[in-house]
Amino acid sequence: MLNIKPEEDKELKKLLTELGRESKSKIVFLIDKSGQLISRSDSPAFSSDDITFASLTAGNVAASEALSKLLGDKNLNHMFTETQDEGIYMALLEGKYILVSIFDKGISNLGIVRVKMKKFHPKLSAVVKKIEEREKRESKVSTDINLEEIDLDSLFN
Repeated sequence: MLNIKPEEDKELKKLLTELGRESKSKIVFLIDKSGQLISRSDSPAFSSDDITFASLTAGNVAASEALSKLLGDKNLNHMFTETQDEGIYMALLEGKYILVSIFDKGISNLGIVRVKMKKFHPKLSAVVKKIEEREKRESKVSTDINLEEIDLDSLFN
């Protein structure tokens, strides 16, 4: 899961909100494949349990990937599910994340959503890569520290 700083979440939210506006979606989510909600568009008109939705979406994608492999296709790039009134379009981002758009079929359609997601894909990928690179830099243990010189017993007194 990405460890996002507030300014990074603001950048993601801005892009997701813009994608939602352009695609006329009710809401847009960015979820990791383990089912953790990373960010979502601003959408006061939409109410759901975001955490449950994220978990179920990741499970749905995992099941669809397994079915896809059984059928001999190794890459699942996107999925579409619909109810009577709504469409849910899911596209993989960097192979680790799921970009999800929920849209009202009376206001938008799958074609518009797909075109707009394709437009925003490179922008979102760039932000996610930047976050991953920052996490990688911050997680490295400094080589300047000589662990043998530290008196561990004195740290716990």
